[in-house]
Amino acid sequence: MSKQHLPADLELSTTPSGAEAQGSLAAAMARITAYWDDECARDLDKLMTHFTRDAEVITPDGAYRGHEAVAALYQKSFDSFPGLKVDVKAGFAGQGAHCVEYRAVLTDTANDHWLVEGINLMRLERGLICSLRSFEDAPRRLSAGGA
Repeated sequence: MSKQHLPADLELSTTPSGAEAQGSLAAAMARITAYWDDECARDLDKLMTHFTRDAEVITPDGAYRGHEAVAALYQKSFDSFPGLKVDVKAGFAGQGAHCVEYRAVLTDTANDHWLVEGINLMRLERGLICSLRSFEDAPRRLSAGGA
């Protein structure tokens, strides 16, 4: 679609390309990798260092804004699922936000394993996560009692 067919109040912005897109995606991938390392370690204090003070995390279960609410969300997950392994499948650069496709296996307190696949849409501010929205499939049970 050419710009001449756009309404007067709507303007297309350009998507970063080349080194600019790769640099911003590289920063996002570095942040999300460190975030997941700390989440898999179940280290809440270190995990929270990846977020801005007013960060918002949106999951299929609701929206959580600010350090206290985000920390409570993760603590609930840590209590229910003491184990987590994450594999990053792909990263996609966007304008102002980046998507990361992942495959995660959660281990619950009964040692049952649950597969979660999805995409996180992440925005960074000053190198920290200011917004993380998780689009994920419902957890699927992989095994009972570690079997």
